Amino acid sequence: MPPPATQAYRTIRNLRLGFIALALLLIVFGIAFAWQSWEREKEHEQIYLLTIVDLSSKAMTAYFDQQKQIMKDLDQHLPRDAGPLPSRGTHDVLMRYAQANPQLERITLSAPDGRLLLASNISSGTTLPPRNNLPAFLATVAKLEEGHDFLPERPSKSHFGEGWYIPLRYGLRDNTGKLRFVLTASLSIGSPHDFWQGISMPQGAAIGLIGDDGYMLSRYPELKNVDLTELYGKPRDGKLINYLRENHFPIRGTTSGFNSLTKADYLFAFQRLEHFPLTVFMSTPVTNLQHKWLSQAQVALWLSLLLILGGYAIFIWSSRRQLAWEKEREARESTIEYLAHHDPLTELPNRVLAKDRVNQACAFADRAGARVALLFLDLDSFKSSNDSLGHTLGDRLLKEVASRLKSCLRETDTLSRQGGDEFLIILADVGEPEQVTRITEAVFESFSHPFLIEDHELSSTASVGIAIYPDDGRDFETLLKKADTAMYHAKESGRNAYRFFTGEMNLHADEALRIRSWLRQGLKREQFVLHYQPQVDLTTGKIIGAEALIRLNRDKEMIPPARFITIAEDSGLIVPIGDWVLRTACCQAAKWRGTGYTELVIAVNISAVQFRRGDLEKTVRTALDESGLPASALELELTESMLIDGTDQILGIVRRLQAIGVHFSIDDFGTGYSSLAYLKRFNVDKLKIDQSFVRDMATDMENSAIVHALIQMSHSLNIRTIAEGVEDHATLEALNARQCDEAQGYFFDRPLAAEAFFDFLQRHDPAPIRAMGAQASEAHLNQ
Repeated sequence: MPPPATQAYRTIRNLRLGFIALALLLIVFGIAFAWQSWEREKEHEQIYLLTIVDLSSKAMTAYFDQQKQIMKDLDQHLPRDAGPLPSRGTHDVLMRYAQANPQLERITLSAPDGRLLLASNISSGTTLPPRNNLPAFLATVAKLEEGHDFLPERPSKSHFGEGWYIPLRYGLRDNTGKLRFVLTASLSIGSPHDFWQGISMPQGAAIGLIGDDGYMLSRYPELKNVDLTELYGKPRDGKLINYLRENHFPIRGTTSGFNSLTKADYLFAFQRLEHFPLTVFMSTPVTNLQHKWLSQAQVALWLSLLLILGGYAIFIWSSRRQLAWEKEREARESTIEYLAHHDPLTELPNRVLAKDRVNQACAFADRAGARVALLFLDLDSFKSSNDSLGHTLGDRLLKEVASRLKSCLRETDTLSRQGGDEFLIILADVGEPEQVTRITEAVFESFSHPFLIEDHELSSTASVGIAIYPDDGRDFETLLKKADTAMYHAKESGRNAYRFFTGEMNLHADEALRIRSWLRQGLKREQFVLHYQPQVDLTTGKIIGAEALIRLNRDKEMIPPARFITIAEDSGLIVPIGDWVLRTACCQAAKWRGTGYTELVIAVNISAVQFRRGDLEKTVRTALDESGLPASALELELTESMLIDGTDQILGIVRRLQAIGVHFSIDDFGTGYSSLAYLKRFNVDKLKIDQSFVRDMATDMENSAIVHALIQMSHSLNIRTIAEGVEDHATLEALNARQCDEAQGYFFDRPLAAEAFFDFLQRHDPAPIRAMGAQASEAHLNQ
């Protein structure tokens, strides 16, 4: 049956007025159809653009949050000395973080006035180029001083070369919250392109990032015929930025108007980032819409002219075309959605999707009365392999690891990559803990065979922490935190191991957090004190030295170093604490020597962290200069592991300090990997025999033989020996009989406060010890 319009046309075809009326009706219909087609096409394009910018803004927010976290972590690892300039160790930290985060061109440290102090890609001590973006830098500093902690800045041409980059500013503050330095990570202008390259865009369309100040931070694709200075070095003045300013930077929307870059009319869609003063936009030329609209308008006009004769076929064609376009758009949105929830390297679910999978598994477990296991897996020593073989082979290794891990899991389980060398395994519908153990052991078994990558045979192990729902927590963040804690305990146990989370781990973590807070407060409130344990020459009986031992005086409780030293080293607080110990001990020793005890030597323990992250040589020289103590009156105690693992840098520091007269001794000798090689290499002055050998040597023949051998070996190398842990007369006699040079322990006195130690110096009688030493020497000569 013909359509009503056709019937009407047949009815009035011989009537001119009717024909004119029908013609006018068709013209109105054509105009209305054309207008409706234009609005519909524009609406579809707006929805498409809004969808893309919405997903892109979430990805960019997560990306800048990640960069912020990197700089926050870097802040935690920077030295906290109070000097006006950063220490030399700061440059090493910057280099390590720049190497660990290749997406950053470089990391620099600046003073708030704009002076460049350090750059990760330029050796420490080298003159740095002048800043070429000082006004923008000072404007950012003003915002940091107002309370912001992290701000992306307008693009700038690099003063280290010809490239352009996006500066990411992070404020470093002292303990009072005052801005002290500005940390800058240089992000390439093209870095955001990785999020946009997979988007299929119409001809002439673009996607980009623009700041509230009107400066564009990045644009994809880049305009080939536009100078970068024109593109990034000047604020934009087109329709989009004017619209954003007039409407006070709305969260989301669309507009249209003149594009100042391409000099043409465009349709814009925009979405503001959640945490940063930046807006993601996408633009498409209005001509694209006009072409689509004209094609449909022409169809409408032909429908009007030819009535309904070919209308049905054209309608079917138009509908199918629209359906194909919708499917294409859905495919593009599906691709963007996939990229937003999967790791681009391994194509595994990322943290966002892993969290959703955990929530689903937990909901099912509640209904089924089952459990869910969350396994946090971290590859051991992956960074060294990645640095030595290169990132390409490192990426190949991560893919192979992901493949092996998937082969160990059930279809209902989920494998996720968190980033770097960290993976999450979600075991759903767990009935008994033995199921978790079996799968975990299968994971370790898969690592027992080397990975064959190109011509390289790589071995890798993993440390795994396990948290169980609902026993250890009822939400993703809690389970992840506890699995992470258990993983670190697995690493501490020697790596290549797995650990289930226990309450003791939580208590240990809480205790560590509490002590870390105490240490920070202790530095600020001057709650640290030093006690001194006498060191006695067994030949003369005189007190020849004192070992400085730190205590934390908190609420009138003296907390011993065994409880907080390890935490201080892990947090980096050992550097300022160690600096304080050196200065205080040197000042106290200088006071005692000024009262007539001119042969007194002060012994101070040195941590390996002070060598690696502090400026030990400068600290020692400063302490000696400020106190007036001769270098020969200072003895630094090192551990065996520090010397065995010692780099040329550590050896150089030791030799330079020895050159000015500082003495070195090895603490707790005999408990580690004792080697004559490092004794010869470091040329130490004294060996301290550990108290575990000394305490029972009068009754334990094996310990007595070990002590005797250590003394003989030391004397053959012209090294003095000192025994710690001397608590009774029999032990002292045994040490004298074996010609030990010095001793310390409760037999003489326990560690004393400075005033009590001085009293001990004044009332000490060397005669009994000297007589005992003389008898031992005579007995030795008569043997």
